[in-house]
Order: sequence, then structure tokens, then C-alpha cells
Amino acid sequence: MNTVERVDFKNKKPNFGRLIDYGFILGDQCYEYECTLKSSGFHLKITISLSGVVHTMLTDLDAGEEYTLHLNPTSTGEFVGLVRQEYNQILSDIIEKCFDNNVFKSELANKIIEYVNVEYSIEFEYLWAKFPNNAIVRRLDNQKWFAALLTVERSKIGVSGEGIIEIIDLKMRPEDKEKIIDNDKYLPGYHMNKNHWFTICLDGRVSFEEIVDKLNASYHLAK
Repeated sequence: MNTVERVDFKNKKPNFGRLIDYGFILGDQCYEYECTLKSSGFHLKITISLSGVVHTMLTDLDAGEEYTLHLNPTSTGEFVGLVRQEYNQILSDIIEKCFDNNVFKSELANKIIEYVNVEYSIEFEYLWAKFPNNAIVRRLDNQKWFAALLTVERSKIGVSGEGIIEIIDLKMRPEDKEKIIDNDKYLPGYHMNKNHWFTICLDGRVSFEEIVDKLNASYHLAK
């Protein structure tokens, strides 16, 4: 089998419940799906490991051999083009219907995503193709944002050290700005109106419970 390396799978993780709904069968430590390509009659087997690694095998049943030309971008011709197109459509459909975003790596970010989903029945949205590592969440009733999860260079928000840090932006009342912003636990809102938003670094300096309190307050401020 061939390991699938597609940009589409970057920062994605399989939702095993949706895989089952799609038609995957749980095998030996992996999920398996099989179908026949309409364009060629080839047999396609897709295997997804419990760690999320995707493998595929495309077989020409008449020849009894594995077909791999569709994986070579330099292979041209009408037939291989049709096979490649259908193969990619099937994978894209599985990604859309059976995979969740897995952009944020910190425990706090993922706990926040889960909390918002459970408490408010809302999922974070990834709105920008140019900034796939940024997400927002908005109220269902008025579509106003009440939080944003972002990845940013530490230097851009004045945090010591090098590299990327995950942050959350939350709403505040302008009159509370001086009480909230301490440039340690609570920073001026990154990429937001600094009179209405503040930033928390998701590096443990603020507890999950404290973040949840601020998150709920932000939700109510977005009326």
C-alpha cells in the first residue's frame, strides 16, 4: 500500500465515528474502506490507522496488479487523468466528511474547543485559506464573534522566547481594559480592537477554569 501525502490531510485527524458512518469497517488496528472506481473498474482499498495515517492501494483486477501511475504527477494521458481525478475526489470526500481539524496542539486549546462544542453546541470555524491555523467562534443567534484561537510568533505579542505560541482572543468591556490588561496573564488583543479584546497565551500561565470564566463572559458580551 502507498502512504497518502496530501496537503488536505495536514492538520487533520480522523473522526472514527464518521468513518463508520461513511462505510469504513474496523479491522486489525485500522479502519478499512473498499470501492470500485467508475472510470476504470479498478479496486480501491483505503486504510486509516488509529494514529491517522492513511494508506491506499489501487488494483487493476484484470491484470491482477497494483496500479500506481495516478500517484506520479508526471504521468499524463486521458486514462490516467480520469483515474487520478476520481481517486482524488474520493479522498477529498472522505476528508470533508470524516476528518476534523487538528490545528491546535496545546491541551488548553483542545479543551477550549471541546468546551465550546459541548456548552454552546458551536464549532470553531477556519475562515481564511491564507491563515489555516486561525479559527473563530460566533454565537448562533446573531453570528457575532466571541472568541478567536490563533497561532502567532511569540515576538509579535511581546512574549519571551522563540517560535510559535497558541493564543485566544476574548471580548471585554472598554471600561474594564485597565483592570484586565496586566501584560502578563492578559495581553492587549492581538489583531483585534484593543479596547474590546484581550489575549491569553495558552501556555499554562492562565488556568483552564479561569479561561472558561472569561470565555463565558465574552460570549455574553457578544450580544
